[in-house]
Amino acid sequence: MARLDREVDASLKVTATQKAAADAALDVAEKAKIAAMRQANVAPAPVVSNTPRLDAVKAATVVKRAADVSLKESTKPADLDNPPAGTYYQWHVFAGGGGEWRLIKVGSFGGGNASGNLGGDNLGGDNLGGDNLGGGNDTGAGGSSTLKSVTDPAGPSTNITVLKSLLSSLGYSKTLVDSSTQYFMSLIAEGLDYDNIVSLYTDAKDYTLKSGQKVTSPFYEQYGYLNEGLTQPKSAADLFQFVEGTKNLIKSYNISSKFAEPDALKKYIANNVTVAKLDERIMSAKLRTITADPQYVNTLRQLKYINNSEDLTDFFLDPKIGEAQLEINRKTASFATEALRRADKGISFNADALTRNAATLISQGRSEAQIADIANQGYETIGQVLQPSVGLSNIFEGANAATAQTIQTELEAEQFLGLESSRRKKLKELGTNIFNQSTGMSTGRTVSYSNYSSAGQI
Repeated sequence: MARLDREVDASLKVTATQKAAADAALDVAEKAKIAAMRQANVAPAPVVSNTPRLDAVKAATVVKRAADVSLKESTKPADLDNPPAGTYYQWHVFAGGGGEWRLIKVGSFGGGNASGNLGGDNLGGDNLGGDNLGGGNDTGAGGSSTLKSVTDPAGPSTNITVLKSLLSSLGYSKTLVDSSTQYFMSLIAEGLDYDNIVSLYTDAKDYTLKSGQKVTSPFYEQYGYLNEGLTQPKSAADLFQFVEGTKNLIKSYNISSKFAEPDALKKYIANNVTVAKLDERIMSAKLRTITADPQYVNTLRQLKYINNSEDLTDFFLDPKIGEAQLEINRKTASFATEALRRADKGISFNADALTRNAATLISQGRSEAQIADIANQGYETIGQVLQPSVGLSNIFEGANAATAQTIQTELEAEQFLGLESSRRKKLKELGTNIFNQSTGMSTGRTVSYSNYSSAGQI
């Protein structure tokens, strides 16, 4: 009896152990199953569109289509399924969106063909009154009129309507989009979708159809060509906005249309000139014209910034000149004008020397107005000192020992670079001694032409 009890206990222990092992195995399997289910339920990684510029437009298009469907359903004629004898209802799509139901006489779309099919086998595509009504090639013979083909730009094609709406929503003008209809129809006939058509339209010069014929993008002809030769092409939207903005500026300010010609536009784009910068250039030219400073225009010509047949507008709107170089040229011209303005005081115009001296002030971060002010003060002082200095040189160094140009260069170095020459220092001392001896004034007082300037004491 005791042995039986022991065998039963042992059997129960084995059973319990097996059950525990089975439970553990089940637990592992269950966990694996749950993990697999969780893995299966993980949301896939979001798909990134390769045409992000159209995402918002597509969303709007979906909304518009839903509205059109709703309109179509809500305005169904009461007798849609039982129209008057010899007629049927057709949903007519408007180019700008929406549509209306129209009652059509059966006989108005051509007679039956030999097979007894109204208007041929492919009247309006597979579905009469569907999206591609008028898309068939066989409209039948006879009757008073025929359906328009899908290749007819005026035909009721939903495809071309949506595509045009999409492009218009991207900011392109209706005139441009409408003028491109035949191009769009050619690509639609090739089976291309909206994304590809828009990309080809804005970024490619031409496209070869299956027939071998090449069609050229109207957008590229008017705007896209501006990207030719650029290492960093502009976006289609930037090109469109720049060209149209430039045309508006030309018209608003009533200036020569030559600044909106293709060659000029290409140079503006290559030099990163924006519409806002072009507007500022035109305003600067207008303001300079109002002040009517002939010396400034003469300076531009002597610096070779413009030729004799050009004017201030040509200088400020020169498409060959980028913004940085134009700023340098403007500052240099403002500086050099003050020298030319004092030609009657013996100051000569040396373009190279003037450009170098202006460059020194430009490198100091001076504005155009500051440079003009420094030049004004500096050349006013030089004009007062130049001839007396030449006279002293002739007396103490001998006739023609130093030319007026040499002494002017030394005076410019004093005024704009803060550098005094040994000759100038010696002549000032001699001039001071003579002046003091002749007047009896105390030693150390300088002659009347000695003055202060923004760059230091003479």
